[in-house]
Amino acid sequence: MKKKLAIYLSAFFMLFAGISCSMSDGGTTVVLSPYAMISSFSIGDIKSSYPDFTSTGEDTTVVRTISTSAYPFTINQLDGEIFNVDSLPFSTDVSKVVMTLTVNGSVAMYVDSLGTYEYFSTSDSIDFTTPRLFRVYAADGAHHKDYTVTVNVHKVEPELMAWSKYQSPVGVIPAGIVEFKNSVYLFGTAADGSLALAVSPLDGEPIWESLQLNGLPATADVANVQQFAGSLFVVADGDVYVSANAVNWTAVLQGVGAIAFAGASDSDGKIWLSTEQGLMCSNDGVNFVVVEDTPDGFPMYGVSTMSYPLLHNANITRYMVIGYANPEMEGDVVVWSHLSSEKGWVRYDNEKDYSCPSLKGLRVLRYDSKFYAFGGAGIAAGMPVMAFGSFYISKDNGIVWKACEDFYQRLPKELLGDNAQFAAFADSNNYIWIVTDGVNGGVWKGIINRLGFEK
Repeated sequence: MKKKLAIYLSAFFMLFAGISCSMSDGGTTVVLSPYAMISSFSIGDIKSSYPDFTSTGEDTTVVRTISTSAYPFTINQLDGEIFNVDSLPFSTDVSKVVMTLTVNGSVAMYVDSLGTYEYFSTSDSIDFTTPRLFRVYAADGAHHKDYTVTVNVHKVEPELMAWSKYQSPVGVIPAGIVEFKNSVYLFGTAADGSLALAVSPLDGEPIWESLQLNGLPATADVANVQQFAGSLFVVADGDVYVSANAVNWTAVLQGVGAIAFAGASDSDGKIWLSTEQGLMCSNDGVNFVVVEDTPDGFPMYGVSTMSYPLLHNANITRYMVIGYANPEMEGDVVVWSHLSSEKGWVRYDNEKDYSCPSLKGLRVLRYDSKFYAFGGAGIAAGMPVMAFGSFYISKDNGIVWKACEDFYQRLPKELLGDNAQFAAFADSNNYIWIVTDGVNGGVWKGIINRLGFEK
């Protein structure tokens, strides 16, 4: 229960004054403490409402208890600040918070409506939706120390994937997209079937400029554009073409029956190519040699490629290639891997219910240290699925795939059921780009909020 501060402090100081006098009669003088300090601060557990799904997939809310012991408070005695460095989860209700504190002295809280400090009971709940001012009075009545207490709460849900939509470039039916030299290049076809190219700055809102491709055949597989050693590589009519600026292209490898790139890594210094002669490898993007016969069932059509260092050993690069073993791009999607420290490629034998889905225009991206697969209509876990119905995520480098069914990481709702052609990639700023050409055509940029937080 709140009391008038003057009454409380008067009684508080009279108590110490009485003690001082009685002890003085015995010849001893007691000097009351001039110290005023909060030495520990914590808050109690909080119940809050959070978004979720019902059993039928509808949006709903659930009530959860937030254990605040995982969010300790820091006390900055020099500046008189108390705050939690790790913010409480998004939507945590801090309008009625009970706090526990250890003090030297007596504590009062500033009440805006009264324009003064008021004593309060620590059993009272306090509204911490905005910072609150506290004052600690020393026992001597002459000294005090002020504190500003802030209970930080995330302004956005860290795990939520937030999407923004922008205009797509005019006249480009998307096929492939890549980040190259701090820009984004979108490859595709024009209405007349010729190749088309547009470029946008990497950062901020996409602003597209059309470019004229030179030296690249119209049959080029621009969905399989590969970046290596400061250049871009594309397969066309069984040959390999290279460009240093994405505009002007030159053939560097001919007559080998090139089919698709299987991966590239600047850290490992190798680019891999599947051909009619076998799997080829190059250290410079010019001189390719056959390393092994192409294994049975190796993915060479509609492929997605990734390369990255192992978490436990950054000196070892893992190459991944995911796609179809037949040119019709039908049937099972196959997943193959190669470690730079080993010879040969190996296939992952996925269980049927947990295999990578077979989707129209399947794209697999490495994002947030996981694999994200998505695309048009197809088959997942043996069942038909709608276009852009869900992300299918693998947390173990492509062995087990599961549909993402949580509330937070969703594809844009507007794309659901849209089987139009698209291109997608994940950029170095942790954004996923999806460029579509359907009824909801445009450029979608999405990010898991926590990946965009400043460190």
